[in-house]
Amino acid sequence: MLRKRKAQSILEYIIVLSAIIVAVLAASGKDGVISKAVTKMFNDSADLIEDQSTEFLSRAAGGVSTDSSDGTTGTNDGG
Repeated sequence: MLRKRKAQSILEYIIVLSAIIVAVLAASGKDGVISKAVTKMFNDSADLIEDQSTEFLSRAAGGVSTDSSDGTTGTNDGG
């Protein structure tokens, strides 16, 4: 009787683990939630790097830059 109960318990754990694995695979597929979130994160990071690089090059060249915190513009007066 104890052996049958133990086998049933192990089988239940296997079924739950299988369901979790299927859910994770479904969420991380090409069109899954995780894949979309990671892609968005990398795209946002790339955009931020590009914006900061452009602003840095503009300031290095002595051009006018925009302060992203308040939207004001000003020249680079070195100080």
